Amino acid sequence: MSNNKDPEIRYCKKCGCELVSTNKHKLCDNCRRERNANIRNGVLGAVGTVGSIALFIVTKGKHGGGGTKA
Repeated sequence: MSNNKDPEIRYCKKCGCELVSTNKHKLCDNCRRERNANIRNGVLGAVGTVGSIALFIVTKGKHGGGGTKA
């Protein structure tokens, strides 16, 4: 009974390229970088939007916008 552990050939889930046998991820390095860049851009966009809305609310409150003039 021989217990040979041949290196398993694995492929990237997204693009299908062959992965290094020591790679512990299911995606290749290029696909992982692309995914992280998309996540980073989405988070920065959301933070920018929330920040601009907060700035708008603060400046309107500070300069008396929206009140009735008597």
